[in-house]
Amino acid sequence: MTDLFRNAGLGWADYKADGKLAALLIAALLYLWLTGKAKEQKTLILYATVAAVCCILPVTAVPLMLYQTKFYDYEWIWSLVPLTAVTAYGLVIFLEGQWKRRDGRGFRGALPVTALVFLAISLCGNLGGDPQERAEKNAERKEAIAVTQMLLESYPEEEICLLAPAGILEYARETDPRIRLVYGRNMWDMSLNAYAYDTYDEKTTELYQWVELVEQSADGWMPDEDKEEILHALKERIRDALERKVNCILLPAAVPSEIAERMEAVLGTKARTMGDYLVFALF
Repeated sequence: MTDLFRNAGLGWADYKADGKLAALLIAALLYLWLTGKAKEQKTLILYATVAAVCCILPVTAVPLMLYQTKFYDYEWIWSLVPLTAVTAYGLVIFLEGQWKRRDGRGFRGALPVTALVFLAISLCGNLGGDPQERAEKNAERKEAIAVTQMLLESYPEEEICLLAPAGILEYARETDPRIRLVYGRNMWDMSLNAYAYDTYDEKTTELYQWVELVEQSADGWMPDEDKEEILHALKERIRDALERKVNCILLPAAVPSEIAERMEAVLGTKARTMGDYLVFALF
């Protein structure tokens, strides 16, 4: 129990560090309550206030964390709080008061205040996470969509059941939802299984782990024992894939030549280079 309270406290600290939108929410709530402007949307504002307090205080945050299960981190309990809606409402009410002031300032007084508010929002927000991480994700997404688009153009009449590294599978169906996958994001993002009883069988999990290990072999030097593990399990993993109706395997073109050659021998097909990937098609 002590660990839960510590995690709740640290979670709030991390949540504040990632972005200051929670501070804007608190400022909006204080403004609405102290000025009496909360009465027009009293139910919503009251709920947001109670929910925010429950998320901030460890003694109430812990039960919420237990309710959502341990698959989710502390930050997810903030999904209970209508943060964006209430913050926006408070800002709109505040700016409305500035633009309707009758002290003679009018446009010249309200414009700088509005500009400062928008500057504060831009400095407080971190809606997309770390910029570097976001850039890497965008690059990964573009690469995945590009290679799956080439795949579809090369085999326009085929019903593709794709086996590929997680970085490709995560975005493959954005290109065309007709692409079938052996497993999806809930294979590597366990939080997506929090309320589900269905899990992948052992063979499918081993297939996922094998594909990810093969992808790592393309990054450069790999210990000989890992390479041997890939080659030793290759025939069995290919059999598992075929049993799951896989007819297209996509692997990085930089995988060691012995792995690509063994794949060709077991599958009985020649690999085709497509961008930075090798395609093993079984159509």
